[in-house]
Amino acid sequence: MTSIKEIALVAGFSQSTVSRLLNHDETLSVSESTRIKILETAKKLHYPLRPQELKKKYKIAVFFSLNPQHEIEDVYYYDLRRCIVEYANQEYIDITFMNNPNTTDAKDYDGALAVGYFDTLQLQQLHQNFSHIIFIDGNPDPEYFSSVQPDLEYATTKAVNLFINRNFTDIGIVTGQYWSTNIPNNQVIRLDSRLNYFRNIMTDAALYNADLLFQAHDFTMSSGLAVGRIIGNAMQNGLSLNALFISSDSLAIGVLNALNEIDANLAQKLAIISINDSASAAYTQPALTTFHIDMQQLVTAGFDKLDDMISFNRTMQTTTLITPTLIYRDSFKKHE
Repeated sequence: MTSIKEIALVAGFSQSTVSRLLNHDETLSVSESTRIKILETAKKLHYPLRPQELKKKYKIAVFFSLNPQHEIEDVYYYDLRRCIVEYANQEYIDITFMNNPNTTDAKDYDGALAVGYFDTLQLQQLHQNFSHIIFIDGNPDPEYFSSVQPDLEYATTKAVNLFINRNFTDIGIVTGQYWSTNIPNNQVIRLDSRLNYFRNIMTDAALYNADLLFQAHDFTMSSGLAVGRIIGNAMQNGLSLNALFISSDSLAIGVLNALNEIDANLAQKLAIISINDSASAAYTQPALTTFHIDMQQLVTAGFDKLDDMISFNRTMQTTTLITPTLIYRDSFKKHE
């Protein structure tokens, strides 16, 4: 079992202080930050603690900068918000959701989580106001922020290579655009990184065809439906297309609905791989092959990283990538 000496060495306090705290000496007077740091160190080193000692007392600001309608329509971000709330409740963490860092008094919070897209001034405010902040799902500037995010480069590379290995040559991509409530006129803040990964891989394979790039308004099902109608009509008019990589399940479900609406045979002619593994992916026609992103793992890793930054006052910026797992279904069956 971990010793008091080991905990004291890692936490940076005397053995006497650590011993008295862990042995519940009621005459010991230490600051809350000292108490939390010792308990967190003991927890990380697997020292047995009483359940009530494991409860965290952090107060965390959660900046969720997404258009509310887009969040409702894109199940990925809906699930991400839900997992953040569930984890906080489970771990006794006090969280407050907000959109804009301009109106936030950082002194009221121990740290912050951020999801979404912020303008340059707001990123400067987040960096200046919060010494402990984690971005979940992306990182606007790795020089100044730490993050936990799915490895989209891995997913894109694997999907495209699978298509190429099956001898598909007419490979397209359906991608979306990111919007933000924090940008004037709710404008596009950036394009999808998966498009850059896709373009680079396809160019290296001498297979890239700009005519097979389909840009949706965003990542929602309704945008997928609109793009799917364009793809379906183009296929009926002779477009050569035999595989599609689609950036999100919401887009993919919309695309499949549109293809089936035009001609039930169109979807069967395409190999399709998507990302997210939403609850609906198994019930599309055909059932959708998609990369599973473990949302709970993403959120847990984000809170753990933030916990580590707060407990040990870490300032070095790091990026943690969570590797998605491909779930094979009918839209791209696994070879036996």
